[in-house]
Amino acid sequence: MRLKRIKLAGFKSFVDPTAIPFPDDMTAIVGPNGCGKSNVIDAVRWVLGESSAKNLRGDAMTDVIFNGSSARKPVSQCSVELVFDNSSGRIQGEYASYNELSVKRVVTRDAQSNYYLNSSKCRRRDVTDLFLGTGLGPRSYAIIEQGMISRLIESKPQELRVFIEEAAGISKYKERRRETENRIRHTRENLERLEDVLTELDQQLQKLQRQAAAAKRYKALKADERKYKTELAALRWLKYNKLMDELDQRMARQDTDIEQFIAQQRGDERGIIEHQQRQDDLKQRLDTLQNQMFKLGNEITRIEQTQLHSRQRKQQIEQELSRLAGELEQHQSALGEQQEQLEQCQWQLEEVGPEAELLNEQTEDVAERLASLEQQMAEKNAGWRAQEQAFYQQQQQLSGKQQQIQSQQTLISRARQRAEELQQQLGELDGGELEQQLTRLQAQHREAEQQHQKGQEEVNQALEHAEQAKAKLQQAHQQWQDCREQRQQSKARLTSLKTLQESAAEQGDAINDWLESQDEPVKQAWQMISAEPGWEKALETALSQWLATPVITQGQSPDIAGSRWLFAEGFTRNKPGGTLAAKVLSEQVPGWLTQIHCAESGEQAKQLLSELPAGQSVITAQGLWQGPDWQVQGVAEQNAGMLDRASEIRQLQGELANLEARETQLDEQVQHAQHSLEQAEEALAEKRHDHRQQELQAASLKQQTEHVQQQYQSLQDTHTRLEQQYQRQLDEIEQDQEQVSQLAEQVEELSLQLEEQQSTQQSVENEREQLQSQLIQLREQHNSLRSQAHDKAMQRQQLQNQYQNAEQGIHRHKEQLTQVQERQQALREELMELEMPIGEQGEELQLLLEQQGELEQQKGQLNESLAEVEQWLTDAQKDQQGVQDKIAQMKEQRQSLQLEYEGHRVRANSVLEQLQEMDQALKPVLENLDPEAEEDVWQQALDKTTAAVSRLGAVNLAAVEEYESQAERKAHLDTQQQDLNEALETLESAIRKIDRETRARFKETFEQVNEDLKMLFPKVFGGGAAYLDLTDDDLLETGVTIMARPPGKKNSTIHLLSGGEKALTALSLVFAIFRLNPAPFCLLDEVDAPLDDANVGRFCKLVSEMSKSVQFIYITHNKIAMEMATHLTGVTMAEPGVSRMVSVDVDEAVALAEL
Repeated sequence: MRLKRIKLAGFKSFVDPTAIPFPDDMTAIVGPNGCGKSNVIDAVRWVLGESSAKNLRGDAMTDVIFNGSSARKPVSQCSVELVFDNSSGRIQGEYASYNELSVKRVVTRDAQSNYYLNSSKCRRRDVTDLFLGTGLGPRSYAIIEQGMISRLIESKPQELRVFIEEAAGISKYKERRRETENRIRHTRENLERLEDVLTELDQQLQKLQRQAAAAKRYKALKADERKYKTELAALRWLKYNKLMDELDQRMARQDTDIEQFIAQQRGDERGIIEHQQRQDDLKQRLDTLQNQMFKLGNEITRIEQTQLHSRQRKQQIEQELSRLAGELEQHQSALGEQQEQLEQCQWQLEEVGPEAELLNEQTEDVAERLASLEQQMAEKNAGWRAQEQAFYQQQQQLSGKQQQIQSQQTLISRARQRAEELQQQLGELDGGELEQQLTRLQAQHREAEQQHQKGQEEVNQALEHAEQAKAKLQQAHQQWQDCREQRQQSKARLTSLKTLQESAAEQGDAINDWLESQDEPVKQAWQMISAEPGWEKALETALSQWLATPVITQGQSPDIAGSRWLFAEGFTRNKPGGTLAAKVLSEQVPGWLTQIHCAESGEQAKQLLSELPAGQSVITAQGLWQGPDWQVQGVAEQNAGMLDRASEIRQLQGELANLEARETQLDEQVQHAQHSLEQAEEALAEKRHDHRQQELQAASLKQQTEHVQQQYQSLQDTHTRLEQQYQRQLDEIEQDQEQVSQLAEQVEELSLQLEEQQSTQQSVENEREQLQSQLIQLREQHNSLRSQAHDKAMQRQQLQNQYQNAEQGIHRHKEQLTQVQERQQALREELMELEMPIGEQGEELQLLLEQQGELEQQKGQLNESLAEVEQWLTDAQKDQQGVQDKIAQMKEQRQSLQLEYEGHRVRANSVLEQLQEMDQALKPVLENLDPEAEEDVWQQALDKTTAAVSRLGAVNLAAVEEYESQAERKAHLDTQQQDLNEALETLESAIRKIDRETRARFKETFEQVNEDLKMLFPKVFGGGAAYLDLTDDDLLETGVTIMARPPGKKNSTIHLLSGGEKALTALSLVFAIFRLNPAPFCLLDEVDAPLDDANVGRFCKLVSEMSKSVQFIYITHNKIAMEMATHLTGVTMAEPGVSRMVSVDVDEAVALAEL
């Protein structure tokens, strides 16, 4: 498994979508300070689930989003995606079948963070779980950033332990252990809550037993109450229906009387209508006369207004004529001024015209000369530019050749140095030791595989034994569960029977108080008397009134009104055959039972009854009790089944004792089976642990074999590759030397050509300066003439505008003079017309006043006739009002009857609604109603029944059902309690198993890492010693410390080492961990910064060796570390605040250089 590429978009300084490939085992990321190299490390840590902004060099998680620059706006989200090559199948679980795996994280400005696995949305925990045990994670030993090297060495023992745990692959075990502990805590909390519920449930069951008896009594009373309510509603409906029929008859008679009065009223209305018509005729004539008078008044008013208007208009016309005379003089004066201005403008235009034409001709002549000179200058410039371009090209060629010579010399120097290094590396390669180690590991691996197969057979046998023990445990547990359920059912049945028995035998409060005050408990008759099988019903019938009666064995009964008692002293031991006393199993029986004979059937009872003396009776097994003049059939409901229940209670008590003993025995069997299962599981766990160790050993040997085989193959490939590179370097040196000789000759030739071009270029510059001077003079002269011509044109235009304005003013004043003269003529004509009609209007006004007087006289006569008609109508309407009042009074009476009818109808409907609410139909109720039923009697019976219900108080009608339901619930909760206890034991067993596996793996990993550290430290330092140590004996909690002593030093603590020594020590520890459990890749951020050149060389050699099994991606500024890489990736910041990538494959670059 290896990292193929990283995709970034909007992450810190990588604002544009950027893909960073990692094609080789060693990739170096280089670039100047502050260009964003460490952001690549932060991106990997962030996408692997880092949740602390501080570890990403920020204050909030949204700080990783690009926040803008001087030329860029901020973005709304960022994303990072890691693409892995999983062709080796390193990732297990559901993603093991994928050859390529992508992990992506996206965060937005509102702090919404999402994770994706192969483009499918997932949780952060899914990502961390995926890499558990692989050495990868946000804070694993595979990612070493700036400053982490020194912190790693100086970290606390518990912090250093985390790296060992990750290398051992037990981080996933610790996660499972934490989850298991949480489950145990939740399970115990559930058990506590369950015990509280069971305690409360027991109290509820006791209450429900007492409430069940009251519920039956309540149901019987409610049925009677419902019957009385239904029949009482039917009686009321009949009463209201009868009253409605009587009111219908009275309203019919009232309607007949109202119709008679209405006919009389219509006869009187005909005379009123005739007088109303005459009244309307007189009003119409009066209105016509009024209109005529109105028209005459308007005409008189018009003539008077016309005379007044004529006098006012005459004054206005005279004033306007005076004003128009003044305006006429003003217009004539202005017209003379405009004519003088027009003549002056015409004289000035005649002077300006020739001057403007002369300036235009001079401007055109200078413009032609300027155009000719500019064309000549352009033609010359084309030739001059060609000469300059040729001169500059020769200078560039000369400079390029000189740079090529320097570059070739640098390449020759590097190639010679590289050839020496390759020759040295070829001498250091030796594969004999690796070949022997490979042969030895292959033999060990075959032996480990055989032991692994043998261990698998032992695991299968242990698993079979565990399955058998588990089946026995399940069988025993099921038997115990069935017995427990049967006991609980019997116990519930016994409790219910006792409750019913106590309810049936309930006494009054006074009797109960007396019974409780006695020193010894007083039994009831049902507790002392029992019958032979089949005769319980007969005995209950005979003792129906005495079954719940207390039996006094000694002393006297209390003086309590209405009480009933039995005295044991009066019981007899004599039980004659054929009597009911002989059917009683008790030694003593009440004496009257000897007077009751038993019969097998009703016919035999009749026969015996005819033969028995007076005072004796006969009873059958079915409860038919007969005397000479009486008969009793069965027993009352409240006392029914008391003896049967008593018999069943005794039977259930015996069964409970047997079931409890059986349950104890089965519980012992379950415990024994549980112990056997635990032993089998422990044996299976040991076998599996041994098998796992064998499997791990075989896998480790296989991995070591493959690793050594890869190293051997890599060694051979490296030898071949180094020989090829060495020969290629020699060829390159020879080719570069030839190219340097050729370039030197070309430089000499170009220098001579450049000297000749310089003399030619000087003469061209002199000629250009002369032409440019002439061109500047002509342009200045042309601009001056154009400015003068433009001024003359503007002056001429202004004069033309003044001339046109003067012409328009003359025309306007002439039109205004004409308008004033026309207005004067019209006003004089209107003045003559106003003086003519004043005499004629005076005669017409006198005639209209005479006509107005005649119309006033006719109006008075019509008003007198109209008053007489209206007086007659008033008298007739008063008589008509009396008739209407009588009709209204009769209608009110009829409405009163209607209201009373509606009231009865509403009450009847209310009764029907009551019946509907009780789900009763009226017709069946009326059919079954007693003909002699009376409302008052039924109401009294209903009140008594309601009072009886009230005396019962609050009754739980669902007591019986609730009791059964709660009993079933209690059984279910008991089962849950047992399941929780079993689950708790299973979880605790899992914790123990995890602890065993953790101790074993941690110990094995610690020892292996310690051995590798002891081997690597002298190799890195060239001597010295280093080792790991534990701080405690408990392998689950112990911390880890490191001690290192470089060559020649005897320091007492790790803190006394220098920065470079701490860095090399930390690298030795990290690489020791990688040797045991190599992570898919390792990220190093400037870890070589504190090292000198000699130590950098050792570091590079160690990384080169480890790169055969681990992919390295490192950030560096050191040239030696850069030369080690097979792929260079550069980070630049050409645009401020924005990082970009430049990748270079070293081998491809070398191949291109060879071409």
